[in-house]
Amino acid sequence: MEKLTFKDGVVDALAIFVGYFTTAIAFGLMTTTLSFSLLETWLMSFFVYAGSSQFLILSLIRGGTSLISIVISVFFINSRYIFMASSLSGSLDTNKSVWRKIFAGFSTTDEVFSLASFKAKDITWPYFVGLSLTSWIGWWSGSIVGATIGDFLPDIIKRASIITVYAMFASILGGESKKSFKAVIVFLFSALLNSLLLLVFSLPSGFSIVVSMLSEAVLASFIYTDEEVGLND
Repeated sequence: MEKLTFKDGVVDALAIFVGYFTTAIAFGLMTTTLSFSLLETWLMSFFVYAGSSQFLILSLIRGGTSLISIVISVFFINSRYIFMASSLSGSLDTNKSVWRKIFAGFSTTDEVFSLASFKAKDITWPYFVGLSLTSWIGWWSGSIVGATIGDFLPDIIKRASIITVYAMFASILGGESKKSFKAVIVFLFSALLNSLLLLVFSLPSGFSIVVSMLSEAVLASFIYTDEEVGLND
């Protein structure tokens, strides 16, 4: 069997590219409602490169959340990528280079991890680079397009793009709830706790989000089994 090449990675990533590009357009549109410059939008998508986290960042900024709260929230949301990248590193033989480890850790997303996992036994470094770079380019190029056209669209249309945030998180919750109702329990617990901290105790939005995220992580650790989170795979 021939080894997977860089080109194979690019071809397999085309579906991810399309999905990232269109979603990133919505993200780019949203940044214009917060008066982000084109450079700021590009830098966030280029270096942060985390769809749901970037949408969350915009929501937190809109709510006046402090920088430290934003950093903590994004860290916990993206912490799963540490385990995903570690899982792939064995197949990719990243021990040969520190830069490979850094690239693998940075470029591993849910979709890239899923595709790479299917090729786990046959995956090569060139294939992974092609897969990752194509996906990455899809995200930040879509962000640029969204931010660019946002400068010419009426304000009401740009603000309407905010609905994509709720649609995205609803789709994530819907997908997880099909696998296990436990996801709904964790979601409801976090939402109720966050509402309680905001409305009853009048805590800052950033602090309440961080507390809610930490609390739901603790709850999930008790109700999910190792098999359900893939620790025994």
